[in-house]
Amino acid sequence: MSQLDPIPYSDAQLRAILERVKTIAMVGASSNWNRPSYFVMKYLQGKGYRVIPVNPGIAGQELLGEKVYASLRDIPDS
Repeated sequence: MSQLDPIPYSDAQLRAILERVKTIAMVGASSNWNRPSYFVMKYLQGKGYRVIPVNPGIAGQELLGEKVYASLRDIPDS
């Protein structure tokens, strides 16, 4: 699959996933308020999800109330 291929999941499959999970890791989360990842993280939090930001460039800082991790491996209990 290339970057130009459509998402391999149907809308129904994506909806089912989002109904099952309560915590989402956002790889590439940005502290820059005008970046799409910032808006997506804030939107998901507003919908009740816990969003764990992952970005090695700002690891250890806090973003929208959550500690930023350098990698998925660094998230406790992951």
